[in-house]
Amino acid sequence: MLLNGLPLQAFDGPVLHDLFNVESDTDRVLVLIQLSGGNDGLNMVVPLSEYSTYKGLRGNIAIPENAVLKLRDDVGVHPAMTGVHALWNQKKVNLVQGVTYPNPNLSHFRSTDIWMTGSASNVDENSGWLGRYLNGEYPNYPDGYPNAAMPDPIAIQMTAVASLALTGLNHQSMGIALQDPESFYRLVSGSDTPGSDLPSSKYAADNITYVRDVQVKSQQFSTVIKAAADKATNKETYPTANKLADQLKIVARLIAGGLKTRVYVVQMGGFDTHAAQVDASDTTIGAHAGLLKQVSDAVSAFQKDIEALGAGERVVSMTFSEFGRRVESNLSLGTDHGTAAPLFFFGIPVEDGIIGTNPSLTDLDNKNLKMQYDFRQIYASVLEQWFSASPTVIRNVLFDEFKTVRVIKKSTTDVDDTQIADTFSLDPIAPNPVRTETSIRYTLKTSQNVRLEIFDSIGFHVATLVNEDQSPGAYVQSFVVNNLPSGTYFVQLRANGDRRTQAMVVVR
Repeated sequence: MLLNGLPLQAFDGPVLHDLFNVESDTDRVLVLIQLSGGNDGLNMVVPLSEYSTYKGLRGNIAIPENAVLKLRDDVGVHPAMTGVHALWNQKKVNLVQGVTYPNPNLSHFRSTDIWMTGSASNVDENSGWLGRYLNGEYPNYPDGYPNAAMPDPIAIQMTAVASLALTGLNHQSMGIALQDPESFYRLVSGSDTPGSDLPSSKYAADNITYVRDVQVKSQQFSTVIKAAADKATNKETYPTANKLADQLKIVARLIAGGLKTRVYVVQMGGFDTHAAQVDASDTTIGAHAGLLKQVSDAVSAFQKDIEALGAGERVVSMTFSEFGRRVESNLSLGTDHGTAAPLFFFGIPVEDGIIGTNPSLTDLDNKNLKMQYDFRQIYASVLEQWFSASPTVIRNVLFDEFKTVRVIKKSTTDVDDTQIADTFSLDPIAPNPVRTETSIRYTLKTSQNVRLEIFDSIGFHVATLVNEDQSPGAYVQSFVVNNLPSGTYFVQLRANGDRRTQAMVVVR
């Protein structure tokens, strides 16, 4: 679908309900910044503690030691990244070193798929890690949406096509894709003036404008997006001729305008720097330097803007790229496809500092950097520390357990707060297996809103047994299974911002 020239894809479909996160009204926002092409992490984050080795391995592209912007004595960032360096000094940056996955794939397409799906490198998965998570948060989407509780897009991506990361379990998506900032601003300004993207032929332009107009009127989210954009005005001046800044400028405006959208994805390409990565006469400038400057300037402006707009405490941004580059440079003043690379978190809520160490430039794996952290550890950390997902949810979303690292400052909303976990319990189902009827027992230690539901093995809603406020005490809820086919089902109890799940087997 089109939103005044912006390709839109609404993310929908049935859900694997065992992936449910806590049912809570949260205003926390995650902004994913995709650096497409495979970013050269060694020139982005320069290992000063191994500078002589670094210089020897990539002498024709190495950043001069005295030009590096120091984060610490042992490590610094590219001299073009002045904005990020300033955020570091403000304690709003978390750097994670050496992120990749076991048996990394050096194909752009395959490696991107792996990062988007959150799967192992030997598994072909067709749903995305955020798609699975958001599916659990909004189980019946699109049925009944938009509604009073969630009137807005669940996720927004600033590209023509929604990424695999946001794809749900049945090839559906959980948000909308907005391609063109120019078209977006035409939408929110109410202007019908054709954009520069229209063909020169009058008849073709008229037809395209007509189709866009018709589809804008049929797009259910265009009204709420325009309303949010109309409520807020950017307070920071963003850099010009910067595609990433153009996207983040829109994101800031929508966040400040009150959209309840949970996830925004922005993208910047050009990081496949096989040749002319640097200028032959000055390695601090060139193609890669220009890219890093755009990223740094855009992120810096965005952070200042959301803080000025009063949203700084509830927004976290994260960069990622499908892989890093080779340790050794090539003869074309560039770098070839590699493996591990650093990624950044930005924002007031992030745990400032560095996770991991400078990568070893001598202990290599087939001339590539070794892994320090699996990227799924980072995803697990975001789900746990930012969205307060339970260990069970994280394990199901990522298909396995991954040790988390501290990327978000600890707060009372962390899922390791045992006060939340101790306020209710759900007993094992008995009898189980069930032929006709079973009893579901649970205990509440405090008064709270309780929701008790049944889901089948692929996540379809079967029944809601309880949805009301209840006082402390022990409860027994009977459930008759006469109409259910044989199979495995899940009994799920949600209360006080947490959930418990028990399996139930129906036999005939």
